[in-house]
Amino acid sequence: MNLVIDVSVFIDRLFIYNEERSRRARNVFRIIDRKGYNIFEP
Repeated sequence: MNLVIDVSVFIDRLFIYNEERSRRARNVFRIIDRKGYNIFEP
């Protein structure tokens, strides 16, 4: 399966401006990694 992830999710993962958003972004990438999905940026 392929997923398109908005660049804002990458930013939230890399830079902590809001701890809750960064935590959610980390969780999204963990799930994607476990499932073995391919990620694309728009």
